[in-house]
Amino acid sequence: MSIVIVGGGAIGLQVAGRLTLGGVACAVLGRGKAMRTLAVSPLTITFPDGPRTAQVRVAEAMADLPATCRRPALAMLCVKGYDTAGALATLRELNPDYILTLQNGVGNEERLVAEFGAQRIISGAITTSVEVHGESWIAITKLGGIGLAPLEATTRLDRWVALLREGGFPVRCYRDYRALKWSKALINMFGNAQAAILDMPIDQIYADARLVDLDLRGARETLALMADLGVRPLNLFSYPTATLAAVARVAPNAVLRPLMRRIVGSGRGGKEPSLLRDLRAGMPGSEGEQLYGAVAHAAAGRGMLTPVNAALWRILGGIVRGEIAWDAYRSQPERLLAEVGSGK
Repeated sequence: MSIVIVGGGAIGLQVAGRLTLGGVACAVLGRGKAMRTLAVSPLTITFPDGPRTAQVRVAEAMADLPATCRRPALAMLCVKGYDTAGALATLRELNPDYILTLQNGVGNEERLVAEFGAQRIISGAITTSVEVHGESWIAITKLGGIGLAPLEATTRLDRWVALLREGGFPVRCYRDYRALKWSKALINMFGNAQAAILDMPIDQIYADARLVDLDLRGARETLALMADLGVRPLNLFSYPTATLAAVARVAPNAVLRPLMRRIVGSGRGGKEPSLLRDLRAGMPGSEGEQLYGAVAHAAAGRGMLTPVNAALWRILGGIVRGEIAWDAYRSQPERLLAEVGSGK
């Protein structure tokens, strides 16, 4: 059985490296300097208990893949959400039996279903935090697990669960893929857009009670939308979304702020927020579209208002597209708060 990981970023390399260490044959299809480095050097993965090395098979083009991987049993999609459209041609050429998406945010599954059909798509969410320290070195900053959910009830997950466990991943299966992806998205959103817009580290963001309260307003908007969609929050590996949702319905912000600080601090494993990292790197898109933008879009379609999420994506998206000067918001929380509003 052959496995191809599409995307050679932190998550793709972690999955490929851990599967390789577990004796699972796989290959990474990616691009850039990391692929060229890993073609001649092993991948070092620093685990909490120390480093390990894996000789990961990599390719920059389909023609470079081992013959056994040309039509794999499983393709694992690990590209950023804004690269999903560009990955469709690669997936069509690979023509795998199944596609497992481990991408962040909401909406990627629906794009894949439109292209390949629901019976071939498996939804996934990974809660392990990883940092890239070099072309052939990644570090796991917080251990987590992988959640899986079928898009059709008849899709069996047993062999994919067993495969991922061979790589040392704790795995849980869920019935509702929407609950899986929305639950992870909610936690991914905490502090993420604010850190990017303000160009500030997360600890500074969460030292300001006003900015924590802004996140709480955005979270309540998202939870209201989830309720309207019939999506129940789930507690995932190290992502206590259901617990937070229950508390947020009844507790005042003064009680919730310390809880939020603990969730955000432990959830990121000390690494830089992803939207800020991508913005600093000059990436051509932002997964904020699959987070805040997805909330605003889905809510608008149901006649609901989500002013915090809509404003955060409007500002962040404008900065990414070059329509808004980043310097207009850098280290200026007062401007962001004034722009978003101070509603309760």
